Amino acid sequence: MQKITLMGILNTSPESFFDGANVKITQDYVLNKAQNLVTEGAEIIDIGGQSTKPGYVEIPAEDEIARTAPFVKLIKQNVKAQISVDSYKEPVVKAALEAGADIVNDVSGLKNTNLARLATEYNAKLVIMHSGEVKNLESVAMFFEKKIKQAKTCGVKEENLILDIGLGFGKSVEENWFLLENLNYFDSFNLPMLVGASRKRFTGRTLENSLKAVRLAAKTNCPLILRVHEVKETKEALNL
Repeated sequence: MQKITLMGILNTSPESFFDGANVKITQDYVLNKAQNLVTEGAEIIDIGGQSTKPGYVEIPAEDEIARTAPFVKLIKQNVKAQISVDSYKEPVVKAALEAGADIVNDVSGLKNTNLARLATEYNAKLVIMHSGEVKNLESVAMFFEKKIKQAKTCGVKEENLILDIGLGFGKSVEENWFLLENLNYFDSFNLPMLVGASRKRFTGRTLENSLKAVRLAAKTNCPLILRVHEVKETKEALNL
């Protein structure tokens, strides 16, 4: 039976359209949000302190650390869930791992192989994400093959690798839906696949289209991690 894991999104960035723009990011808010996500069915909490929406402005690493590491520690001590740090900056990832993070969610596609070395050092899982246009399915697979080899060279165990097709990162609307409709092409890697379609621009940022996307993703045979804002609705839609 296919294993589907829900990853609840917890943005601690004031620039985030979903959380940060509407609430004050405090310890109480973060803890309550994390507990609610787990109660609704999330097994992983993905913490991000840097918005990566189109046209985002990069913030200094020290600011991103302040937005993530203390909250990683807080959640680790109080909530029963794995914690993922959504960052491509080496100092931010290191601080989060030291605080107890279990997963490195690197949206850069391992541009900095030191992130793989950090994952190895802390025995953390590593997400390798594809970004850019989709020439064809084979080109995406070749990208994954190259990055998997790099990660393993840095010491990452195969059982700690997770692949992400990178929905919304440098892809057209058509390319995003094409990847979702053909996700089982990547089953041959025999690795968990992370799919982050929730509230992306190509879905119109609507819940209806976000759920349509996760239903498509669920047709794959590989273990699936769904990165979502609305955990309860996603769980209901998939009948988990």
